[in-house]
Amino acid sequence: MALNEKQQRALTNAAVAVGLTAVIGLIVVAILPVEGHVVTEPTPSSSPSPIVACAPSWTPVGSPDPEDGGSLLLGVVAVAPDDAWAVGGAGDPQAPTSTLAIRWNGAEWDVVPTPNTGSVANSFEAVDALSPDAAWAVGRASNGVGDVPIVAQWNGAAWANMTLPTEVSEGALTGVAAISTDDVWVVGYAGDTELGEERAIALHWNGIVWKAAPVQPAIGGGRTGLVAIASTASNDLWAVGYQHNRPVILRYDGHVWARIPSDVPGAVTGVTALAPDDAWVVGERVQHWDGKTWSELGTVRASGMLRGIAAVSPNDVWAVGSRAAGEDAVLKPFVQRWDGERWRRLNGDGIAGAVSLAGVSALPDGTLLAVGYRDGKSGRSTFTVRGTTCLDA
Repeated sequence: MALNEKQQRALTNAAVAVGLTAVIGLIVVAILPVEGHVVTEPTPSSSPSPIVACAPSWTPVGSPDPEDGGSLLLGVVAVAPDDAWAVGGAGDPQAPTSTLAIRWNGAEWDVVPTPNTGSVANSFEAVDALSPDAAWAVGRASNGVGDVPIVAQWNGAAWANMTLPTEVSEGALTGVAAISTDDVWVVGYAGDTELGEERAIALHWNGIVWKAAPVQPAIGGGRTGLVAIASTASNDLWAVGYQHNRPVILRYDGHVWARIPSDVPGAVTGVTALAPDDAWVVGERVQHWDGKTWSELGTVRASGMLRGIAAVSPNDVWAVGSRAAGEDAVLKPFVQRWDGERWRRLNGDGIAGAVSLAGVSALPDGTLLAVGYRDGKSGRSTFTVRGTTCLDA
């Protein structure tokens, strides 16, 4: 189904907000909703008990906005049910003036001060954490002439910027995966996107310094970038991005990055991995890695784009993004859940204004948090939701 002009414009604006305009086309796809529910086992008793239906759902949660009319969230990571981070920017929605980090205590979100290196623009785009005392956020900053990549580290008391290699003095970082305190990976691009000169980069933290890791041999030449990264171990990482207008999936085996072929078309924007033979990639399609090949799962439909994915378990995977709704193409939250057999779309509470979800995080205990932004009459504001899932018996 072709998108009308309003739908195309709405989805373009959403892509700009998350810093992916260089890579994401405006053909948006998602998976057809399927009705159904999971049934829990009845409790043993002298007489049969009624079967209780499990209904996964999501509900908006209030979140702070440091600046009126100009705050957004782009990444989230849960450390524990009562400890999570969400990051983004505050200020002009198109060029936030300040980095933004908020912390979840199990009941509410609170703003935590963050450093700003740019005199004009500063924004975080992704975050990962290992414990309450160890987290990393990545993004970009600007002094008015191009962007520079930034990494900030949380040490349990404060966020502080880290020194990066001089060869990545221009560009942005868009993904981070922390395996241990001396084994952290970040990805993004170096160079000017407006001139079409960006080149994919991957940096590794060994506990002492950041070092560039060669990805160009794997990803190829020309205009390239990496937008997200995930890991299961030091020798099993996935990164997704683009080469020109083609999607790219890379894998690291502990020694080198290699390009893993996929016949599934469409831009890729998010990745998660549960095991060496169980990984997911989302974007304009949803695809799954079974240890041998990537294959598309689900039925394609127009009007949606998925940007983040996270797993509670192999049979409980959540993907989030936005969809253009109605003739006016107003963006609305788009949430889907894999139950081990199929993807099902989950409808939440009606939300006024245009809403996009950019990231999601999950824990094995069922903790689910997703973040993004809402455009309303008063401007752009942060938006967070809390998911309720059905744990395996």
